[in-house]
Amino acid sequence: MENQGKLGQWLEERCHREHLSLRQTAARTGLSHTTISDVFRGNHPSPETIRKLARGFAGDGTNEMLALEDQLLILGGYRTPRPEEKVSVAMATLMDRVRGLSQPQLEMMVSFAGFLREIEGEN
Repeated sequence: MENQGKLGQWLEERCHREHLSLRQTAARTGLSHTTISDVFRGNHPSPETIRKLARGFAGDGTNEMLALEDQLLILGGYRTPRPEEKVSVAMATLMDRVRGLSQPQLEMMVSFAGFLREIEGEN
């Protein structure tokens, strides 16, 4: 989980660049100043905390926010970067949603993905 420190470093640098205190950052993101401090120290934030950071620094529902959220989820250790391909918003959302599925549910998703490729003639 080496990326956790990278998320804290990103947040600290961003706050420094924008001249934001812990409390100002907390107000901007809807998080507590304690949570912001925990992220600075490298504690492992939840995906929801990361989403609030992205919304706070990039706005809500924008492509910029989604790209920042993806970057922060990678820094937080929730996603693996894929430099060989650009991950679409739909793919990133799908990866988030399947994370909590059971093994039988995952196997059903794999079968369904195979079915979709088959009807599109992609094998």
